[in-house]
Order: sequence, then C-alpha cells, then structure tokens
Amino acid sequence: MKYPLVRLLFLFMTLAAHPCLLVAEEPPPGQIGVAPSMFELAIGQNPVNESVRIFNLKKTPTTVKVEVYNWTLDEKNEVKLLPPDKQSLDRWMLINPLSFTLEPGKSQVVRFSIRPTVKPDPGEHRAIIYFIEQPVAANADNTKALEILFKLGVGVYGHADPVKRAGTLNGLAFDKGASSLNADISNSGNVNTRLKGNYSIWKKDAFPGIAAAAKYADGEKQEKPVSGMVIAGQINQTPVLPGNRRTISTQIPFPKTPGSYILAINGSIDGKTVERTFPLNR
Repeated sequence: MKYPLVRLLFLFMTLAAHPCLLVAEEPPPGQIGVAPSMFELAIGQNPVNESVRIFNLKKTPTTVKVEVYNWTLDEKNEVKLLPPDKQSLDRWMLINPLSFTLEPGKSQVVRFSIRPTVKPDPGEHRAIIYFIEQPVAANADNTKALEILFKLGVGVYGHADPVKRAGTLNGLAFDKGASSLNADISNSGNVNTRLKGNYSIWKKDAFPGIAAAAKYADGEKQEKPVSGMVIAGQINQTPVLPGNRRTISTQIPFPKTPGSYILAINGSIDGKTVERTFPLNR
C-alpha cells in the first residue's frame, strides 16, 4: 500500500498588502498554485460571486477535491476548524466544481457564491476553502513510493455592516537572539486586523531615513539594487481576529557581514502609520 504524505499550506500571511490576497507564498516547484489566496468581501443579503484559479505546476495530471469549513485561529495562530452555525460563512457558500482533474501546466477556475440564508450579524464571518490533492490511484500498489500531496487553504472573510476596525499595536520589538520582529497586537473591532508593511536592513552610514526607506523597501517598485540596503521583505501579516490579542513574529535575516546596521519598519495597522527603527550590530 502506498502512504501519501500530506503537506498543509495555509495561505494567510503574505501578499496581504493587496486586499484581495490572503498570504500565498510561492508554491513549491512542481506542485500546485492558487490565486488569489485570500478574499475580504462585503456581504449582506444579496449574493456575492467570486472565483479562484488553481494551477497544476506538476508534470503529471492531478485530481483536486474542494471542501469548505468554518474556522478560527487558536492561541498559536494556527487554523482551528469549527462546526458550522447559523452565522458561519461556510453555510452560505455554493462552490462549483467540487472535484476536478488538472492536466500538467493547465489551470481550473473554481467559482463560489455567498448567499446568506439569514441576515448577517455585523462584523466578520469566515470560511476556508481547501483544495486537496488526491492520491494517484495508479500508484496505490507501490509500497516504496512516497507521494507528497498538498492541501491549500484559501481564507474568505465576509464583512457585514456596520464594520468596526480597531486594531492596536501595543508594542514592537526586535529579538536579536531569535532574529525576529515581534508585534504585540490587540483587536477590539469586529473584523480582523493585521500589521501591513515592509522591513528593510541598511548599512548604518547609508540609511536614507525612515520615510525614504518605505519607498525602497517595496521590492516590486525597484528595478535595480538600492545602494546601502542589505535586504528587504514583507512583515508577517497573520491576522489578529476580533476580540484577540496576539504576538505576530516576523523572521528577519540577520546580515552576515560584521558591521553596524539599521532595521527599518514601515507599515500601518487599520489606517495608523507605523514607523520604527532598530540598531543592529554584528
């Protein structure tokens, strides 16, 4: 019997600077991709229609099954599935198709519709759409093979009026020992909040100032390397759900060359600007 290895990819925490994307990292080579990876949608009593495209980056056909669930985040910021209730988004969603086979290099559009059966309560209603790669039946008798399967989660946030955004950044610290930026965030609103933005590390003598660093840290806008900037990246944008307080950590690659550096943070939380610098010495 062949035992598949299932690798779970929760796509929440990157690319969220773009509101239509829930955080997808680059898909592993030769596997499955999905776009967009997150939805934030205004919902009411009228239907809302959207779609997701799945890409087969493998060299062989793959069969995918689609499932949808209600969910929350636990104290470790990991997805926890919940049973459906009268106000959960998963109960209001129609998805088509629920199963399909993709040829190598091809893609499939999966459409979904949100049709509330009762008036949504104000605030956030969540669902997660799982795209689950199925084992290849032809290899079922291969006792030595190990098949790596992927389970991709696309988060859907439905927001019903009146929406209250009330995220607070209680503290922002850099832990040199762990090489991590730790954001202490609380959320007293009724929809998710997150710290959005970028980090950049500069040689101390070349640091252009916190305002200029914001422009240079956005790698999508840079056509050539910026003098003095060692590295830049996106802050971990794991959401903090309503009524929660969490520490969201971003791993920061520490410079390998000895010297003095500046770590610059340019971001925002619910419309409030966040600008911080931290000295780094190696």
